[in-house]
Amino acid sequence: MNSNRSKYGNAVLNRGKDNSSGKFSIIIGARSAVFLPFSNLGLVIIDEEHDSSYKQIDPAPRYHARDAALYLASLHKAKTILGSATPSVETYWNTQNGKYALVELNTRFSNVELPETLIVNLREAYKLKKMKSMFSDTLVEHITDALSRKEQVILFQNRRGFSPIIECQKCLHVPKCIRCDVSLTYHKKIDAMKCHYCGYTIPTIHVCPVCSSSDLKAKGLGTEKIEEELTLLFPDIHISRIDQDTSGSKYALQKILSDFELQKIQILVGTQMITKGLDFSNVSLVGVINADSLISYPDFRSFERAFQLLVQVSGRSGTKRKTG
Repeated sequence: MNSNRSKYGNAVLNRGKDNSSGKFSIIIGARSAVFLPFSNLGLVIIDEEHDSSYKQIDPAPRYHARDAALYLASLHKAKTILGSATPSVETYWNTQNGKYALVELNTRFSNVELPETLIVNLREAYKLKKMKSMFSDTLVEHITDALSRKEQVILFQNRRGFSPIIECQKCLHVPKCIRCDVSLTYHKKIDAMKCHYCGYTIPTIHVCPVCSSSDLKAKGLGTEKIEEELTLLFPDIHISRIDQDTSGSKYALQKILSDFELQKIQILVGTQMITKGLDFSNVSLVGVINADSLISYPDFRSFERAFQLLVQVSGRSGTKRKTG
């Protein structure tokens, strides 16, 4: 096994050296790998082809790596495999009109059944006072049962930070980014408010800059708040969190995933970083917090992406032993 850094991008990893020619025969890379100088390309495999990260918006060049890879393969007359448990609408349409061939896998590894899905109406739960903090009694009950069986739990919330907004209760002012004009997310651990688009950061405000009121309230919930609330409900359980804030250093993400795999962590809270590509045999329960918030994004693909995220994250449950 060999690896080296390519001048076309540090994310590209080359493996499988062809000893006869002295060149690499298998290349594993990020989206920039499509710009490598291929001379004898025979097969292109695009894993998780539906993933929005294949589309580079900034900086230039702006392109969709999946579509660029398809065109690259056509230039070399190479075969192409698009892999996904939740293919994009346009890809699936191409299989239905005969442009692409469709190969379906109808069974999971070891023939484990797909996880059972329970939907909890939070509005009704609040009315009936069946909520424990931000969690329904159904979710708390299932978490407790899983932990009692020495099984692990994943909780998914696609918002990092503590709260998406801090609002003045007197004049309803919400602090926003001076560059992007979007609300600043409150991060309790670092006591700061950050823009998740450009990185603009200010210290947490305690007095409204408009009306000078000190009656400010953090609204909504992010992964940081969920982790804090879980610690109060399950004080003796080791809980960890995966998002861009906790996985920023070089080996932080690898350390958390390794500890979870070794069952040193019982409950893992995370954003979409935990929804795909991970295989933990002892996870029996996946909880999605405020699932309907996934369709509230100002994006024409919000319903499609909500479905993809829900299916992908539910697939982390019961992967080997029994139905999750």
